[in-house]
Amino acid sequence: MGGAALSGLSARVITPDEARDILVFTRKTGCRPDPVDMDYARRLGHDMTCGDWDEANVVPLVLCSHGAVIRGLHRLQAVVISRVPLAFFIARDVPHRVRSIPRGKARTAADALGVIGVATHRKVIAGAVQLVHLYESQRDTVPWTAWDIRVFTNGETVRLLQTRYPDLPQSVPTMIALRSGLRSTPIASLAFAYLITRVAPELGPAVSEFLQGLISPSRLRLGDPRRDLHEWFMTRGASTGRRVVSAHQLGLIISCWNAWAVGAPWDESEFGPDDSMPAICRAIAVA
Repeated sequence: MGGAALSGLSARVITPDEARDILVFTRKTGCRPDPVDMDYARRLGHDMTCGDWDEANVVPLVLCSHGAVIRGLHRLQAVVISRVPLAFFIARDVPHRVRSIPRGKARTAADALGVIGVATHRKVIAGAVQLVHLYESQRDTVPWTAWDIRVFTNGETVRLLQTRYPDLPQSVPTMIALRSGLRSTPIASLAFAYLITRVAPELGPAVSEFLQGLISPSRLRLGDPRRDLHEWFMTRGASTGRRVVSAHQLGLIISCWNAWAVGAPWDESEFGPDDSMPAICRAIAVA
């Protein structure tokens, strides 16, 4: 912590007017010169308004010797937006060069999932929750190439897992197996493994056969869509962490499933950046 001692933490309710005053004072002092990400602040404010903000487990607001905020800028802006007074732990007189302070609230979505008891693969599960939600809610309205700019708060990710996708972690073993053969991103693999069983649970045997071909493609015949998809991933499907990459790979896997299900060939050009994310075919025509 740069050799500086932190002050003790005190609890205090911050009203919207007080939050605004601190923000105005901070801008005047220049102690925290970086701008506020208003989209992120609005999402935090939404959590506060809806009662999804965890008041009992928050990162302390950090004030410097001038009284300006040097950590907690977006939370104060969210209080102003939400018009909801909230209790915060506050650390005062903290030197500007202190790089770490006691943390009570999860800093990432993966950390937040750990708080609610998700034991393993938290980062992948968090990413898959977000990608599945985007697929289900914005597949026909927002181009998948724009999904990268969608910001999820920790509270939103936790809420989606608990209320809409509580069984998503059960698809982790399938994700691991699919990754071993296809080399798709973990998030795309988990999102597909979950979506295919969620959308078409009655097609279990066909889904298992389709996945087995992707995991072990050595015996697939020429013209099998799974063979072509596997070749695409082996030559072009480098895994990265960007959501848009996982969204692209998810669309390719779904388009391959749709082709395989009806006995048609697969071509990567059938799903491009200007196309809508494909719906999952529920009709099986293959033997």
